Amino acid sequence: MPYLDLIEVEKVWTKTKQIVAKGEIVKEIKINKKGKEIRLTNFPNKKFSSISHVRPHAKNASDTFKLPKKDKLTNHNKYTKHCFWLNNTYIRDNIYLK
Repeated sequence: MPYLDLIEVEKVWTKTKQIVAKGEIVKEIKINKKGKEIRLTNFPNKKFSSISHVRPHAKNASDTFKLPKKDKLTNHNKYTKHCFWLNNTYIRDNIYLK
């Protein structure tokens, strides 16, 4: 990965760390048609960066990490595992099309 791309990825990492440290992971809680709770996060999405984003990566809802600070909206001290992903457009443009 080129150095300038790594700098862009670091912005996603830094933003994610800030969100967790402030306890501001959950942006909104919705209930879907089946009555299941859906938590929308403040984590960086594809619109935040052209290279990477954060999304869930847990086996199930009980596959969680302990948080350093409780989430302000849910008051939970653990959260479903998430991870960093490369955007599909970045992979397409920088791996498959080169």
